[in-house]
Amino acid sequence: MLLPRLSRMVVASLVVPLLTGIPNREMRAATPDDAIVRAGQQDLATNLLVGSVAASEGDNAQAARAFGAAARLAPNFSLFSERAFFYSILAGSPEAGALAPAQPPGVMPELAMGNAAALAGKWDDAVTHYVKAPSDQIMGLLRPLLHAWALQGAGKTDEALAVLEPARMDRTLGGYYTLHAALIAQLGGRQMRADVLFGQSTGMAGGDLFTTLVMAHWLVSQGREAEARALVNQRIAGMPVLETARANIMAMIHRPVVTRPVQGLAQAYGLVALLIDQQLYAHDGADDDRQPDAAMELGTLRGTEQMMLRMALLLDPADSEARILLSSMLHARKQDRQAREALEGAPADDPLQPVYRTEQADLDLVMGHKEQAAQELRDLLRQAPGDRMLWSSLGDALLDQQKWAEALDAYQHAVALTPHRLEGDDWRLLFGEAIAQERQNHWPQARAILQQALQLAPNEPDLLNYLGYSMVEHGENPAMAESYLRRALALAPSDNQIRDSVGWVLMRLGHVAEGLPLLEQAVEQMPQDPAINYHLGVAYWMAGRRLEAVNEWQNAIQFQPDPEDRRKITAALAYATAWKNGGVSAAGALPADLRPAVAPASPSSHTNGTHH
Repeated sequence: MLLPRLSRMVVASLVVPLLTGIPNREMRAATPDDAIVRAGQQDLATNLLVGSVAASEGDNAQAARAFGAAARLAPNFSLFSERAFFYSILAGSPEAGALAPAQPPGVMPELAMGNAAALAGKWDDAVTHYVKAPSDQIMGLLRPLLHAWALQGAGKTDEALAVLEPARMDRTLGGYYTLHAALIAQLGGRQMRADVLFGQSTGMAGGDLFTTLVMAHWLVSQGREAEARALVNQRIAGMPVLETARANIMAMIHRPVVTRPVQGLAQAYGLVALLIDQQLYAHDGADDDRQPDAAMELGTLRGTEQMMLRMALLLDPADSEARILLSSMLHARKQDRQAREALEGAPADDPLQPVYRTEQADLDLVMGHKEQAAQELRDLLRQAPGDRMLWSSLGDALLDQQKWAEALDAYQHAVALTPHRLEGDDWRLLFGEAIAQERQNHWPQARAILQQALQLAPNEPDLLNYLGYSMVEHGENPAMAESYLRRALALAPSDNQIRDSVGWVLMRLGHVAEGLPLLEQAVEQMPQDPAINYHLGVAYWMAGRRLEAVNEWQNAIQFQPDPEDRRKITAALAYATAWKNGGVSAAGALPADLRPAVAPASPSSHTNGTHH
């Protein structure tokens, strides 16, 4: 594993203090030979290095193995065992249960031991661990559910319902506790009590998929299937990613959702993860994330959410909602490989397999596996040709491959399959369709579609950016184009791609002094983007800074530009060389980009892959 120099320095700063903290007598007591001691220390250092690097890259399974090996090499140094335990939970490994007894007293060791006991069918032991876990905010939410489901596993239905009774009075989460009480009563053969509890939880519990399916199944059992279907349709409408599995989800309303107590335990952890996820969503992009204390608190929340989801899936691998949420969370942290692996762990007969496959295709696209993503989506479309979300995802995959005509066809299929007037997030379909049109030199059609999309999302920075950029490249209404771009930058001031577009267009409109600093900032933030380097080089040239311009173009040509960008960079370098040698006049063979955009660009000059 090769690391940048800075990364190695960071890893070393983590590893060295761990090594120096081990008393020498531990190593010498086991092996008096100094050469063997040094070899042991090297093995220990290697494991600590591997574990630290793996942890920094989100490879929790590898981190757990490495720190576990370190713990065996230095058994009296508890920190290694604690880290092995911590990363085992984050990886969803059953090994966490085996490591838990050696950990200092705390919530997570007791939960891990309780889960291991539940999976082994040792329900009395599970009860003991869940009750013994120290009290904190997490346990305040979890303990009633874990305790009750463990009692149900032990066949003590009445005691389980009694445990949940006080929690049912909670003003915020009482509906969830009532729903779980209903499921426990139903599993324990108390159907009349269950029906009363289901009736009480109607409208009280949340709108997550689990609650929807539980209530839909109960409505079907009461002869109210039309209401059940309406409830499921409402949930799918609120979570469009479920569309690809609509038929499978509808079939689920005819069978019980929970048939084993471990599934109830899993849903308890899933509930906490959902609540944490909502809190993190509320903080997303907040300024206080930049404060050390706030960042640490958010980091703790993210780690806790991941542990809750891993525990849920360890107990119930068929917990679809936990699997989707875990994958989404890992993707948000840019751990796309792990996000895809989370989806691969689902049972083969999971009703949400079409959802997982669609998400996997999207992740493949993000990771650069373009052909694989498109093929996966085509395979899915053969099974569900009327699924507009699949057509939309295929359009995205083809657009990323610069297959403009095929992408346009896919987006048009998606638009045609929309069962209602375009609204809300449908602007994304129009945006993709417009890009595909514009890249095929169909600018009038693209402009009309972009304007339609802008009516649906008037404050969407990407739309404003693309429309303004394209208008300048096509020589249309520069004042209006500039206003669109300034709005885009005002809405997304930290978006480096938009900053580059605004700087480029200002420079193209002749505002070199204003555009140049924006382009310099863009290159500073994205120093290896060939299009941005090219833009800055053009700005330098127009500002009379010819040597700096050539340096930027030489940088750009090394960063694997796409074919059209390469053609423009090569042309600029050739012109600069001829100019330096006195081979061109002031106006001779001047590339279009090296002068202000005072007239419509030729059809070939804008299909260059540099839109942002």
